[in-house]
Parts: sequence; structure tokens; C-alpha cells
Amino acid sequence: MRQSIRLIDGDAAYRVAAWQELMETSGEVRVTPEEARRFTSDSSWRLLGPVMVGRITATAFSLVRNEEVAKRPGLDHVFFNGYEAGRGMGVCGRRQMTFEVGSLSVTKLSSTANYRLEDITFTALVVPRRLLEAGMGPVDPIDGRVFKPDTPEAMIIGAHIRALLDLPETLTPAKAALAGRASLLLLAACFSRSAPQLVSGADPEAETTKAIRRFIDDHLADPDLDAALICRHFGLSRSRLYRLTSATGDVARVIRRLRLTRAHREIAARRKTDVPMTEIAARFGFRQERSFRRAFQQAFGYSPAELRARARSGASISLPDAGAVVDDWFNEL
Repeated sequence: MRQSIRLIDGDAAYRVAAWQELMETSGEVRVTPEEARRFTSDSSWRLLGPVMVGRITATAFSLVRNEEVAKRPGLDHVFFNGYEAGRGMGVCGRRQMTFEVGSLSVTKLSSTANYRLEDITFTALVVPRRLLEAGMGPVDPIDGRVFKPDTPEAMIIGAHIRALLDLPETLTPAKAALAGRASLLLLAACFSRSAPQLVSGADPEAETTKAIRRFIDDHLADPDLDAALICRHFGLSRSRLYRLTSATGDVARVIRRLRLTRAHREIAARRKTDVPMTEIAARFGFRQERSFRRAFQQAFGYSPAELRARARSGASISLPDAGAVVDDWFNEL
């Protein structure tokens, strides 16, 4: 499953606000008024078993992660970023960092940071710290380091991330998990100070749960998407499905919440203001516009038409769960 987030159309305030919310897990995005006027970004992310891989393009912005954000509760993750275009510099912990094309940086979310990036394109391999350290030992020695373009670390890991991004969309959950586990082994081999240990991936139950969530996300437009369809696709009993997804809540409620959240984003983006409401409703699995309007009003406290009017007027619009989806990815890896 690949998730693409394009912030190219719409007014500047919307683009910047959406980027700030999407990057909230990593820190606070800061842009000057001039940078805000020309700000655009385009990112694509993909889950591969226990890791996440992506490519991000953005115009100028700064990212600040203070002590409070760095130490907040949650699973710690390590970012391996390969730089393909643009430039940047900053500090992670006590280490100064300069990003150049072809280099590879390593940072963890639990370290303070202050980066400045300009017209940047970079790839990212995001790994749960606990799984990485199980194979290579403490990650602190490489936290905040930048490997030059001609180093084996930058060349090997950079090529591996690009290969992950090029994997076919038709990968089965088992093959995607294999790619993730192979990534952990390669990272351990490149950065361990001793012989790397074999890293086991997530347990089969966890992999099945992630595959179910990806299936739901990929089939939101199907009005027949429900627990029965999911059970048939994965060969599960209804009781096992609910056991696997118990932490998320009732399956029907999860599907409904995702549909309405995605529809909210479609309407809030000004580039979508001319799309008929019937089409938006159908795009997210609602057979009738009337039932879509009723569910939308119940979820957000205002109708789709009222949201569209606010988007057209240029009013400030909150983005329900815009960042929560990415947070879920990090916390569920």
C-alpha cells in the first residue's frame, strides 16, 4: 500500500498548515511568509512489514524538534535519509549536519534537532529503534551522522532505499514483510560495530493486522467493504478478525471514520471545490449522497456544503486526522 500526499494546489495557508500537521511527528515546521507563498510538497510513503519507506520533495522550510517533542511518549524510530536534490544543514543532538546530494543522514526521533532544508528531495527509510538495536546494538553512535556520497554506507543504503521504492505494487503482505526484514539485516550489517545479529520481524499476527489495515485503506471506495469482505479476502473467521483489530475498535466504525476523514480532506482542498458531492460520496464508498451528508454532519458538526463554502472563502480549516494517519503508521510499524 502506497500513500501519496500532494500539497501543490490550493492556497498557501492550506498547503503550509497541512504540511505542518503531517510533519508533526518529526517536529515543528517553520516557514517565512515569503516561503509560505511558494511552498509546495509531494511525498509518497509505503509500508513494508516492519519498516516504512518514502520519497519527499518540498520547497524551503525549517524543522525544529525541541526537548518536549523529542521526549514525548511513543515508540522511537530511526530515519535513514538519502538526499537526491537541493541542500540542507542543521544540528541533531550535539552533531552539526550538512546535507548534500548523494549523502545519507541518520537521526532518531528522540533527539533534539533543528534543520534547514531548501528545495529538497530526499528518500527515507524509517525503522523502529527497538528492532534496529536488536540487530546492531545501540544506535546512538550513528545518531546525527551524515555519511558522504562516496562512502559505502551512503551508496549501499541509498541504493537499497531506491530499490524498495521501486518494488511492484502487487507485493503480497508476506513479500512486503520480507523486504522489511531484509532492510533491518542490511542496516545492521552496515552500521553494527560487531557481527550483526539476525533480526526477526514482527510476529505473524501483527503482520496480518497491518495487512488488514492496508486492505481497508486501499478499498475505501468499495461500498461493499465490510467485515465479511475482509474475512473472505484473508480467510479469517469473524471472531478472529475482531480479535486482530480489537485495538482499533469496531471494524465498521474504522471504515466509516477513514472514509469521512478522507472525504473531509478532498473537500477542504480548494482544488476539489468543483467536484460534485455525489462523486465525492461515491469515491469514499457511500452509495447515496444523502447518507454521506448525514454521516458527515454527525462526524464533524457541519455539512459537506458548509465545509466547501469555507474552503472557497479562504477561511481557516482544521484538518481532522490529517496527521493522525502518519502517527498511526509510526506507532504501528
